[in-house]
Order: sequence, then C-alpha cells, then structure tokens
Amino acid sequence: MAPSPSSTLRTVVAAGLTFAVLGVGLLAAPAGADPIHDADATVQSLRQEADAAAQEYFDALSRATALDTKIAGLEAKLPELAARRSKLRHHAERRAVAAYVRAGAQLAALFDSDDALTAARRRQLLEQLNGRDDQAFVALVKVSRRFEAQRNELRDARLAQQSALDDITQRGRDIDAKLQAAVDRRSHLQAEAAAAEAARAAAAAAPVDPAAVPTAPPPGYKPTPGTHPHHDDPFLTCIRGRESGGNYASVNPAGPYLGAYQFLQSTWNSGANHVGRVDLIGVPPNTASEYDQDDVAWAVYQWQGKGPWRGRC
Repeated sequence: MAPSPSSTLRTVVAAGLTFAVLGVGLLAAPAGADPIHDADATVQSLRQEADAAAQEYFDALSRATALDTKIAGLEAKLPELAARRSKLRHHAERRAVAAYVRAGAQLAALFDSDDALTAARRRQLLEQLNGRDDQAFVALVKVSRRFEAQRNELRDARLAQQSALDDITQRGRDIDAKLQAAVDRRSHLQAEAAAAEAARAAAAAAPVDPAAVPTAPPPGYKPTPGTHPHHDDPFLTCIRGRESGGNYASVNPAGPYLGAYQFLQSTWNSGANHVGRVDLIGVPPNTASEYDQDDVAWAVYQWQGKGPWRGRC
C-alpha cells in the first residue's frame, strides 16, 4: 500500500531514538562483576535515553506541524489582502473622478486658477476626497507587510525546525543500534544464543533491503497467544483498516512498513521499549503475533495519543 499520513509514525522513531549518550558502549564486564546485572543496567539506561529522545522528537514534530499550519494561514490571507488593496485603490479613483464630474465648472475653476488661496482650496478638496480611502489603503498595506514579515519569520523557523528533525533522524539510528546490541548481549548471557546472534547481525547490518523483508521471526521469539484486551478498540480497529486492511502480515516495501499497523522496524523497537516489551525489540512486526502487534500499537497510542497518526481515526 502507498504511504499514508500515518507514515509520520513510521518516520518518528526512525528519528525518535535520539540525543542519546552516543558514547555509551557495551564493554566487557570486569572480573568478578555480574555480567547479566551489568547488561540489564545498560539496557535500562539506553531505554531511558531512547524514551526521552523519542518524546523530544514527538514534541519537535508537533511544533513543526503547528508552524506549517500558521504559514498556510498567512499564505491564504496575503492574496486576499492584495485583492482588497487593488479594489480599494480602484474604488478611490472612481470616487475622485465622479466627484470631479459632479463639481463641474466650479471644480474646473478651482483647478484652472493660479490664485494661491484657490490652490490651497484645491489641495484641501483633494485631501477630503481621497483622505479616507488613502488611510484605509495605507492600513491594508501595513497589515500585508506585517503578515509577509510574519510569514518569512515562520518560514525561517520551519527551516530551522526541519534541520533539527533531520539531525535527530540521523543521530537516532546510533542509539537504536546500541539499544538493539544491549538487548542482544543480555539475551546471549541468558543462553538464548540463536536469538542473540540473529539480533546482533540485524543491529550491525545495513538498513533492511525492502526486497528482502523477513517473513519469519527470529529463532528466540516467543509469540504471545490469544486476543489483546484492546484488539477491538475503535482506534486500533480504524488504524488497522487504514494501514493494512487488517492484515497482520502486511508488508509495504517502500519503508519497509510492516504488519497491521505498518511500523518501521525502528518505530516498533521504540514502542516495545516504551512499554517494557524488550523481548519484542528486533522482531519484525509483520512476523509478530496479533496480540504483540496490538500491544505495541496500543502502547504508542497511550503514549502519544492520535498525534503520531496526525489525528486520524
């Protein structure tokens, strides 16, 4: 399916795991230390960093959306103001011409006279005829210039905001990889060697090739059976319908976007991290059980509301 407005959610945590302490490493435990305890501490630290960074991204995204709305509002007003200026100027010219015609010979005498007093009266008459319209025109020009200045300021702010979002997106990949590596190491220390190896390979590999999207979960994944208590929630039902037609195995190679809710892998990882389902980090969403997909989607919804889907559904 083509990317929908809710691809914002997919972009979010590809960008969302950000501003982390990029120097945090997974070092070998010193002699006498409890390696599992150390691994747990590393995972928890990275989870907190990732959670805070993802929240920061959501806030930045909200500010960018608000700027877009303000810019669009000003863009819509400027043509209207220009049309009003043109109409007012045309109206003023017609009024002046009509006044001259009505004045007839009296007005002609005033304008033809070289007398200083008559010239003063002429200027006064012109000011009376055009003063009110000129004031209105000047006021419109001031409003237009103010709106244009505001629009330009907002455009500059939006460019700066986009630059920040792009930077977050780039740096977010690093903390996502580190968190994945931490989970892999802990799994290895808990004797889930096969799952740890698969996850480490995934964390170290280049971005997923859309033509080679996984169709099976990693060996250590244990799907949660049954029906999620929020499976029939109206919001989840609506999002599933919009994103995938309710197909939990759905794959859109454009991202790739995976599963019923069309997650990016990084989005899935962030939602699983936030809700404490670290066992789901690294599991391709389209290979997870319906319960687990509902669980992560519900977690993101409870965390951020409808915002990541731009208020849809």
